[in-house]
Amino acid sequence: MKKVNLILLFTLLLGCTAYLAYSSDNANVEVLPALSAPKDLPDFTLNDIHGKANSIHQLAQNKPTLFIYFNSTCHLCQEELGKISERIDEFKDYNLIFTTVQPKEEMIGFVEELGIKDKSFVHFLLDADMNVASYYQIRSVPSIFCYNARKELIAEYVGITKIDLLLENLGRGK
Repeated sequence: MKKVNLILLFTLLLGCTAYLAYSSDNANVEVLPALSAPKDLPDFTLNDIHGKANSIHQLAQNKPTLFIYFNSTCHLCQEELGKISERIDEFKDYNLIFTTVQPKEEMIGFVEELGIKDKSFVHFLLDADMNVASYYQIRSVPSIFCYNARKELIAEYVGITKIDLLLENLGRGK
């Protein structure tokens, strides 16, 4: 019995040692997540909060674009958009497109509270038919997509994302 226990103990120790050696060798390797969103900014036409139809491509122009799918009742979205609005002037060289499936009446107060809707580079669009949500296969909000000036996806995030990281990605997209 002692011999069996010793063999098991030795095997366990050997396995643990091998695992620790493997994990320490790979500790400095940065694994980047694969981008799963469509690689190009889609060109849907959606109504803004004033009822005017807008092409996403026309709003993006030829500038890096931050495309955010959100819901005004989501506390994570409230926090993320609140942080963006606090630093809105740092985004002036880019285009921000905020899109939601909510009816205008449900989100207009939230948009007003942010105090950024009148900025020329900020756009709020309503995805009433859920075409954009289906295209992106939105499963959680906020869903954030960074596109370069050629409208190619360079980064995507779900949930609260550091503003500095968003600005860094947009800056790389010029």
